[in-house]
Amino acid sequence: MHRHAQLWSLIAFFLGFPVLLAVPLYEVIGTGQFIDAYLDIVSTVTTTGLPIFAPSSLTETLVIWRVSLGWASGFLIWVFAWSVFAPLNLGGFEHLGARGETMNQSQGARQTIGRLPAEKFWREALRLGPVYLWITLAAALALLLVSGDPSYAMLRAMATIATFGIEIPGHSAAGGVPGEAILAVVMLFALSRSTFSTVFARARKWRVTKDPELRVAAGLVLVASLVLIGHGAHSVADLGARLELIWGAFFTSLSFLTTTGLASESLPSGLLNLDPVEIILVALAMIGGGVATTAGGIKLLRVFILAGHSRAEVNRLIAPSQVMSGQLESRSHDHHSAMLACVFLVLFILVLGAITLALTVTGSPVKEALHLTLATVTNTGPLLPSGVGSQTQVTALPTEAKLILAAAMVLGRLEVLALLALFNPDIYR
Repeated sequence: MHRHAQLWSLIAFFLGFPVLLAVPLYEVIGTGQFIDAYLDIVSTVTTTGLPIFAPSSLTETLVIWRVSLGWASGFLIWVFAWSVFAPLNLGGFEHLGARGETMNQSQGARQTIGRLPAEKFWREALRLGPVYLWITLAAALALLLVSGDPSYAMLRAMATIATFGIEIPGHSAAGGVPGEAILAVVMLFALSRSTFSTVFARARKWRVTKDPELRVAAGLVLVASLVLIGHGAHSVADLGARLELIWGAFFTSLSFLTTTGLASESLPSGLLNLDPVEIILVALAMIGGGVATTAGGIKLLRVFILAGHSRAEVNRLIAPSQVMSGQLESRSHDHHSAMLACVFLVLFILVLGAITLALTVTGSPVKEALHLTLATVTNTGPLLPSGVGSQTQVTALPTEAKLILAAAMVLGRLEVLALLALFNPDIYR
């Protein structure tokens, strides 16, 4: 069997399986074309949450079905990361060995490379299934206590754990600030694999201050929150409104960093439509969450590696004669990891430009094409309504543009390095 046959299977799953699921959706919804239903299912399976149909046109049954499908797809994406990308050293796992964080789990992954893919899949599914289920049930129970709405509690908990930030009609403000606090706790699991698994920990006693992904996430959320607070402070007067603004800025920043895309109800109206705020949210969505989670984007670990490498290069330019401590092997590993992160960043930018250009060729304006590209490649569908403002604009696009969007969502979920290794294995080592 070819070593990358599993990647072809994932592409077939994300592009072929939605064709079957789009048939009942197209028959039930009764509006639009079949390609619209197909694009909506691809958005659901990749947990992008791109708004295709207006929320008013979806019945409660369709909402429940889409959320359930997104929740199940989020679990599959989580299992795929550990059973497919980990043995192939893709999807961010290529940086873990270079940092000396691979211990028992990495050795087990190397020992099971020769096993059948189904064995690895079911082993990881049995390991991660209880964790995924208990987080969902605990979040749903907590949301039920604060909101009193069983439908909202279950649907929002399922969507949040899968970083599937779709709108639930009729329950948008249920729960208030306590409900958003519960969702923020759930989103923390999308920032680092260490929050739900300690197999990569260097020591048995795990500390938050030692986790690079959580440290980068804390800094990014803090900076983004300050920007949002600075732009919304002029519209609030009393102390209570300012406290709500602080919380709304924190929750929204955390939500877009995990590629969930939920906006807080505590933010002033119109704040998200400001250009500086929009740029901040787009930057957070592009960075994304942690490795081996349901979040998309570039990933926090790559940002941490690039930042550390940039600091070391600047220090070397400032003081070229300084004596460097540490082993040569460790420095070579860090350099190799930084090179891979830089390659991924360049490829990510090139893909953004190529998809934006392809959408403009089909007739979309440049700004609209850029918003569509960012929303699909980062798997953060709510970026589209925050930038363009119309939730039914996707249905007006030509068929070619819709196919490009479907391919962009799958490309954002599988990552660029995986496809590079797929088409030319000799390039990526």
